[in-house]
Amino acid sequence: MPLPSSATWAAIDVVLGQELHGGYQSRVFAARYRDKAVAVKVTDSRLADDAFHRRLDAVSALAAVDEAVVGPIELDAGVVTDAGGWLIVVYPFVVGNQPDLANEGDVRRMAIALASLHQSLSGIDSSDLPAVAALAGSGQRVGADGFGPAQLLHGDFSPKNVLFADNISEASVRVLDFDDCGVGPVEFEVGNTLYMALFDASTSAWSSETSAPSAGERYERFREWFVDSYRMASGRTVSDEVLDESIRLRVRALARWIERPETAPIGIRSATPEWRDVLQAFVRSQADR
Repeated sequence: MPLPSSATWAAIDVVLGQELHGGYQSRVFAARYRDKAVAVKVTDSRLADDAFHRRLDAVSALAAVDEAVVGPIELDAGVVTDAGGWLIVVYPFVVGNQPDLANEGDVRRMAIALASLHQSLSGIDSSDLPAVAALAGSGQRVGADGFGPAQLLHGDFSPKNVLFADNISEASVRVLDFDDCGVGPVEFEVGNTLYMALFDASTSAWSSETSAPSAGERYERFREWFVDSYRMASGRTVSDEVLDESIRLRVRALARWIERPETAPIGIRSATPEWRDVLQAFVRSQADR
């Protein structure tokens, strides 16, 4: 589907620049909005669910109270511009480095950022938002088996959505991409971050060391640093048992999505056969957890 016309961009005072990356659902561009550097996300409206606008409202409210959150910019027509089958959202352009999962300082800093984010998220009304995707249909009951009460969660807290924006005068963390935000217990989100680190360690080499440790060693180090710092920063007693159960819930969700792609997030539905093979192999590797 062709991108919005030049007239559409001119009408909202946006000068589109280089494409930064394209996902399964959205495309992201560098741009300028009234002489300010911005990032523009254009989403195929056919793939946006019915909570799309409500999530953006929640993130706007969150960004107003938490400077770490990169929230949408409100244009004259509002936060979302509907343009010929595309939904346009403009964000501040943020420069920084993603955390290095093999670096203890980066991992601990990332965990502290999540603890702070959860505190901010707890104050945002999430009554009209659905559960995070991996919990939908899982049968997990809020408050059961060590899980705490439900609140708004980021939904995809991982290194790709965290930037360390450092300069001489300050060191700040910025959190991006709340497209998957939804409701659930914070323990699940901590476990979901561990799940993503486990997946990455199992399927790619993210260690920067000359003598790289095994996938299992890389994951266990990440888990120790991340969970220890999250517990200290949040003051929450998050048990290893509930984290392991969260990882199992996440793996079972992936297995359900592979078996029934029509129920899966767009990233699974649009995956190539080769990538689905990778996902299936990971599910099999976790069968005995």
